[in-house]
Amino acid sequence: MATLVFIPGAWITHELYQPFLNACSEAGYPVHYADYPSIDPADPTVADCKTDTDVIRNQLHKLVEEEGKDIFLMMHSYAGMPGAAAALGLAKSQRVQQGKRGGVIGMVFIAAFLVPEGVSCAGLQGGNLPPWILLDKPTADLNVPADAVANFAGDVDPALLKDLNEKVKPHATLAFTSPQPAPAWAEQEFQGSLAFIVTTGDLAVPKEAQYGMMAATQQQWIVKEIDSSHCAPFIDRIGETVRLMDECVKEFQR
Repeated sequence: MATLVFIPGAWITHELYQPFLNACSEAGYPVHYADYPSIDPADPTVADCKTDTDVIRNQLHKLVEEEGKDIFLMMHSYAGMPGAAAALGLAKSQRVQQGKRGGVIGMVFIAAFLVPEGVSCAGLQGGNLPPWILLDKPTADLNVPADAVANFAGDVDPALLKDLNEKVKPHATLAFTSPQPAPAWAEQEFQGSLAFIVTTGDLAVPKEAQYGMMAATQQQWIVKEIDSSHCAPFIDRIGETVRLMDECVKEFQR
């Protein structure tokens, strides 16, 4: 079975995603968690989107080039930017033609950003980040969400969110204001291997914005919907999220 490479959204640490990743393992998928440096960075002044891309790409190259694995990417929120760029040139269909082992069979974006090359996350939103992102908090060049519960999981039972703030760390603002490297979703080799899971009750990345970003790519998408907030798919909608992901992977493999 293809290996799931999961790439997290901004601010959100491994701990929040772990129950979902465990469920993916139980469903038979080998799981690789691809972290990157702009989450709780050692130096936020150098933690840009390209740096995140390079770190993720090194992990993908190890899995594909050294181990010959077939992988698929699942990217949440901001991860759609460095994750898509990291997969550039690694499409399974392209590597087969080159006589190489392994490759990326497809990409699943969930409530994720699809940003054209050279444009920043902030630039996609008119040059400014939304007001619920608190800039220069807790220190210069970092940011945090004003209310993680309200913006990310307002539809989740509060009893499940008691430690949510412990699973959210500061993020480098430079990651949101630096340009998107060339994304793999624009490559011809990934046509038919692009999927998007739309979170229809999302306050952080509204449903309309998700569909708008897909339309702007002018690519064909396998589209699924889940009636949830930004992070609920990984908290109390895990079974449904695994099912939707599995449906996307099966379509990649047809």
